[in-house]
Amino acid sequence: MRSLFIAGWSLALLAALPPFSHSRQADNGAAVRPAYLDKSGVVRWRDSNEEVALYGANYCLMSGSDYRMAGLVGQDRKAMIDEDMAQFARMGWTVLRLCSWGDWENSDRAGNLVVNEHVDLLDYLIAKARERGIYILLTPIHTYDPAYADQLNRPSTNTGFSRYFDRTEMGTNPISIAAQANYIGQLLNHVNPYTHVALKDEPAILFIEVINEPVHHPEDLRGSVNYINTLVKAVRDTGCKKITFFNVSQDFAIAPAIKASQVDGVTFGWYPTGLVAGRERHGNFLQAVDAYPDLLRPELRGRPRIVYEFDQADLLSGTVYPAMARTFRSVGAQSATMFAYDMLQTAPYNLGWQTHFLNLVHTPKKAVSAVIAAEAMRRLPRMQSYGKYPDSETFGDFRVSYDGDRSELNAADAFMNAGDTSTEPRSPAHLKRIVGFGSSPLVNYEGTGAYFMDKVSEGVWRLEVYPDQVMVRDPFEQPQPGQVVSRLLFRSWPMALHLPDLGNDFFATPIKLATQTVAVTSTAAPLTVTSTAVPPAATSTSAAPAAASAPATQHAAGAQFTVQPGVWLISKRAHIDDSTLPARIDRVGFDEYHVNSPVAYADDIQTLSPAEYPAEGPVDIRVRVADNALPDHVNLWVRPAGMNYLGKPIAMTRSRGNDYVAVLPAKSLAPGLYEYVVSAATGGRLTTFPGSEPQQPGEWPFHANHLWSFKMTPSGTALRLLDPKKDYARLSFVRVAEQYRTPFFHIAPGENDDEAALELALPDLGKDTPERYAAALYIGETIAALKPELKDAKSLAIRLRAIEGQRKTVQVTLVERDGAAWTTSVVADGSWATRTIPLESLVSSRSILIPTPYPGLWNYWREVPAHRGGPDDHIRPEQIERLQLTVMPTSSGNSRDDAKAIAVEGIYLSFR
Repeated sequence: MRSLFIAGWSLALLAALPPFSHSRQADNGAAVRPAYLDKSGVVRWRDSNEEVALYGANYCLMSGSDYRMAGLVGQDRKAMIDEDMAQFARMGWTVLRLCSWGDWENSDRAGNLVVNEHVDLLDYLIAKARERGIYILLTPIHTYDPAYADQLNRPSTNTGFSRYFDRTEMGTNPISIAAQANYIGQLLNHVNPYTHVALKDEPAILFIEVINEPVHHPEDLRGSVNYINTLVKAVRDTGCKKITFFNVSQDFAIAPAIKASQVDGVTFGWYPTGLVAGRERHGNFLQAVDAYPDLLRPELRGRPRIVYEFDQADLLSGTVYPAMARTFRSVGAQSATMFAYDMLQTAPYNLGWQTHFLNLVHTPKKAVSAVIAAEAMRRLPRMQSYGKYPDSETFGDFRVSYDGDRSELNAADAFMNAGDTSTEPRSPAHLKRIVGFGSSPLVNYEGTGAYFMDKVSEGVWRLEVYPDQVMVRDPFEQPQPGQVVSRLLFRSWPMALHLPDLGNDFFATPIKLATQTVAVTSTAAPLTVTSTAVPPAATSTSAAPAAASAPATQHAAGAQFTVQPGVWLISKRAHIDDSTLPARIDRVGFDEYHVNSPVAYADDIQTLSPAEYPAEGPVDIRVRVADNALPDHVNLWVRPAGMNYLGKPIAMTRSRGNDYVAVLPAKSLAPGLYEYVVSAATGGRLTTFPGSEPQQPGEWPFHANHLWSFKMTPSGTALRLLDPKKDYARLSFVRVAEQYRTPFFHIAPGENDDEAALELALPDLGKDTPERYAAALYIGETIAALKPELKDAKSLAIRLRAIEGQRKTVQVTLVERDGAAWTTSVVADGSWATRTIPLESLVSSRSILIPTPYPGLWNYWREVPAHRGGPDDHIRPEQIERLQLTVMPTSSGNSRDDAKAIAVEGIYLSFR
């Protein structure tokens, strides 16, 4: 037994110490527990009879576009699986959905299994998932063409049976059904060479969803039942006893067929923020995830329910995942897998799926909220109601808050926060696990990476810290190989820990750092941190941060020390017996750490400032630095548009982390349009942004080709809420039905050449024609910038006219941050006119959830939130964040409107 003297550890001693042996606990935590389905339709663990409750993600590296994207970054795909499964385990996730395109890529026309690289990767992934304690929902048949997105409209080289049958006939064509059954049987009988177990007997596979998102034919009840039973029989004929599932949410009308079939349970999906916006969405979506009533249909009673896919698509929010997990439990779901986890090596570019973006390292706040969601899935009881928003913000030990964009778990054994919080821990002395993004009463930290603390023993903790992450492009734009959207900055920051068993005097020792391999407790080969193959366009002449020598143990007097990304041992005592340190913490090696290697980025600064300020108030210009090293100096240059810069540069100060600010005093700028640039000096480099121009204003031959701008708006000036020529790309629309993916609108000429108009109409779609059609625009940033003025807001002015007719009515609705909505109807005639509506005349109403959640239209409305809309309530202009326009179909049967469409040129908020 050896004792380690932490306070005096030198780098030489670190190198001499034998590392941990991971083999000591090789089987601990493996996914081998059998489960069974009880008589009431609840999945339980056979060894304890406890209910199964799992949370994780879809993972697609072995197949489809993710397989190809992994090849683009030049990585060993099996090494990528290793690190990604380690991240699953680090996040506390316990389930993985495997839905490969085997029906295209590794089968033939008759459904015979073709064992190729895709099958080999599937086998390897199953083996590694089992080792990490991750259970599996296996979906053998995908149905969709794997060409998306990089091979669309190219000839297919795939030989699988799904190539030869349209999706709509896969449930009706006997030849297709036979191929599907054949493939399911052969795949399940396939013996995994890494485990030497056939997939039908693989202990990590708990569930089999026989087919992914089939096209249902509910009108043919008998045929649908026979189809479901045929696929279930294909599973059972292999001797496989796994619990089987069939999709219900593609069309809930299939529920009666599921009830009459032999399948065990149902799968459903949920995308409450829509899909493929092409940009990051903003706003409060918590009301959109309050309930999922269709999973409580009586036809589904007595059957287990799992969520095969879900996401808060196009959002980086830290609130929505835990709220969704709450709702999953409230309708009885026992497993939920987000679509889809981004591989660590492709995540810098979001090369996986444009509308989805989740990775522990590259979306840290969102990822920590997903860690919290996994805890909610485990800890919340099934089939319990948590009320309606805003009461539903608190559920059990959990809380989500749109204000501050944060979520929390505050339990006796664990404290987790996605976002800064002042919530006091319930029982600090009993905590075993801390997970965070931002600061809390337990951890004060300026960095913008996630961190994990696991208690080893009294006064001994393992700390894992990830690099700062900065988003340098909208990650939901069309991905481009080599176009970095997420940067990692390997900075050192002060960290203060406030834990009873550590007190204000403890020791912090590096175990393994991100910038160098320091294995102090492992006999296994040191982990080599794999680097992303960065195309030339993503590199620069800037020097990468030098790998600093490993810091010695720090004596954290005053509870504070300087932390670098990596793994640390935090101890109250200076002497530690290394034999008391475990080989693993849960399912993660004690010295295990996975992150991209440092990259030499070109300098970059991004503005965080609004485009408009009230003329009577101060102007605070905020920017975020995304350089490898923090600049020596950051200066702001401001000028009236087209003029010279105003005097000397204004020094910007670092406010926190990578953010800098300069404040111009109130009344220092006259009303008007202003332009600004920010210059940063780092060593011998001097660069000005936004154009990344060498030098700075005042130096020859400096010239700025790009500038940022803002307006100083005089008090009382009307605030334009809708400008169609600028806002059309940010509009969201009601989804009429699944087959209509393109919105119905047109940007038409306005009254004069300087204006454009939003032309909104709803064509006759036959049986699919809805009762209304609506567009929405997020205006929260515009409102927030002018809050001081909004107390004097008095009316709306709408400039509009009817198109091809004499009358058309539009409902104009303003939605506040908490979901309270206020609406009025405005009638247009055949000529341009401005209608003025006093704010006090708007009435409380429900509003439409836009973008329309998927699937179905069951959560179409945003109801008036609890505690709002009463007789004494009134609109709060400073809280407005959405503008909604709604039109009805032109029909003589239910309306006096005779015009084809309405054209809206502008909407303004006027002041007293």
